[in-house]
Amino acid sequence: MGQHLQAEANSLTSSETELPYNYYTLPFCKPPEGVKKSLSAINPGTILMGSRIENSPYNFSMLVEEKAKLVCQPDGFYGPITEREVADLREKIDQHYRVRLILDNLPITTYDLAENPESIRPGYEIGYERDGKYYLNNHLMFKILVHKTNGQYTRARENMAEIEAAAVIEGGARRRRAASRRLAEDSKEGEDAETKALREAAERRAGGGELSMYMVVGFEVMACSIEREARGRPAEVSCMDVVEGKAPKAQEIVQGAKVVYTYDVYWELSDVSWASRWDAYLRMPGGRVHWFSILNSLMVVLVMSSIVAMILMRTIRRDLARYEGILGDAGPKDDMEESGWKMVAGDVFRPPRDVTLLCVQVGSGIQITASFFITLFFAALGFLSPASRGALLTALLVVYLLLAVGAGFGSVWLWGMIQRSYEGWTGVAWRCAAYFPGITLAAMSGLNILLVHTGSSGAIPLGAFFSLIALWFLISIPLCFSGGMLAAKQEIKAYPTRTNQIPRHVPPPHWASHPSVLFLAAGLLPFGTIFVELYFAMTSIWQGYFYYIFGFCFIVGVLTVLITVEVSLVCTYVQLCAEDYLWWWRSFHRGGSVAVYVGLYTMWFLFSVLHALSGLTSMVLYLSYMALSLWGLFLATGTVGFLSSFYFTYQIFSAVKAD
Repeated sequence: MGQHLQAEANSLTSSETELPYNYYTLPFCKPPEGVKKSLSAINPGTILMGSRIENSPYNFSMLVEEKAKLVCQPDGFYGPITEREVADLREKIDQHYRVRLILDNLPITTYDLAENPESIRPGYEIGYERDGKYYLNNHLMFKILVHKTNGQYTRARENMAEIEAAAVIEGGARRRRAASRRLAEDSKEGEDAETKALREAAERRAGGGELSMYMVVGFEVMACSIEREARGRPAEVSCMDVVEGKAPKAQEIVQGAKVVYTYDVYWELSDVSWASRWDAYLRMPGGRVHWFSILNSLMVVLVMSSIVAMILMRTIRRDLARYEGILGDAGPKDDMEESGWKMVAGDVFRPPRDVTLLCVQVGSGIQITASFFITLFFAALGFLSPASRGALLTALLVVYLLLAVGAGFGSVWLWGMIQRSYEGWTGVAWRCAAYFPGITLAAMSGLNILLVHTGSSGAIPLGAFFSLIALWFLISIPLCFSGGMLAAKQEIKAYPTRTNQIPRHVPPPHWASHPSVLFLAAGLLPFGTIFVELYFAMTSIWQGYFYYIFGFCFIVGVLTVLITVEVSLVCTYVQLCAEDYLWWWRSFHRGGSVAVYVGLYTMWFLFSVLHALSGLTSMVLYLSYMALSLWGLFLATGTVGFLSSFYFTYQIFSAVKAD
């Protein structure tokens, strides 16, 4: 009780521009000790997300209520505000920017956490516009929820420290501890009131006295506009008075105004434990919708599994029996004309066009798919805590870099299978290492220049950007070559059939087996599996809500892979039955066709949900980031479709007797 707490300021964000800005780019009061970055919150994830966390002038003392406390020290006001600052404030208010504060690593919210809302949106509005005039929310009424504890967490840490200290038996270590105790005793006379109170509390607990400690489990705010005189102590007027219509006139944003920023602090005991304090923030709406979506996807998987089983168990066995009967029987059947997938046995493994590009895309797809599911798996298990900002993106980046060995292995292995030799594998490995990361970094470079021009904090600092390039050159590329080297040492498996020297003519396809029809049909079922979860994920990303239902996301991802595999098997079988042996690229494209439907969905989301998105820069950012995501999805699902079709084709022709 009485211990000092300080809120931190995160970036200003808006769902209408998607351009974060530094908190102190607007005319807000700065802390007396100066602006300092929060080093504990800096990681690759927060840098890429544009999150810039710094200290703020909002200070609290545990369970000490304060009213009309001045923010700006020592003058008590900010200003007079300039014409440029007035324009900035009005522009940010028009774009509905929100201020995001953090206390004890908890984001601020304008909702009452005790009322169990459907979803939480962090931050509060900078101000508002009414009748052509702009008003600034210069008064904040904080309500901090705390949970009473007996200090069991602190005692656990101290007990662990005592155990570790007892293990140190060296005399020098004991002498250093004794000297530290003497130094601490000598410094007691010069300690401040807060430190003295904490020390006395610790001594009371050591002597058997009861000690009550408190942990922050909620951080709420009500913001309002109150015009105050820039001198003397401000009157105690709360935001509740503003709601009830008893407050003085609001603080209008005009040039030359001296803005008095004030805040109230209220405390409330809560039954929410520290371990559960994030539950209210991470509660997502539509729990039943998620379960119905998963059940629907399971039904689709079962239906498609039945179709695939029927193809494998009945159709292919019947075809094999018929073909073997034709080959083994004499008489009139010798003149029967063969048809179907058996007819392309001498061409089905003929190398496709653009072999290098196919190998590179398959290797990139392996890396993307594995990175996504490994990261999502650990997130679903709770290893990536929401309290660790940027942890998910950081983990995804690290896993992606390490799995470059899988990309190199997959691309070179496929190159050897198609070319029947590993000659020239180094060029394939190099192209795979440079393909997706290189194009992505090039696109991010252009977007970064655009963000720097706008002054947004979303721009990646130059040092961090070169660090990403260094990670690519020093980790990703060598690992990709290592994977290719391992693949080049593998034995090349023989194809089950020999390839004819002269390519067979491909007959005109029936409309049901036309490549365009199969392409469009192949993406429908996977998209039907993910579109519900896609809505919640995109809403969280582009509208600033929390998203932490990674368990649902992981299950939906697994079901999508299963459905993609099954659809690819069916479509490849239909294509081969039409005596079309050009399945290599078409199986890849059919697997990635779900990206076409997701692309159409992103355009619908832009015009229906993000209809307030303003500015050319915001539109370019949205379309660019979604295009990169769709490209990654295309490579991932295309690889799943291709590999499943490759395995299926290899197996069914292995069952065919040689002519």
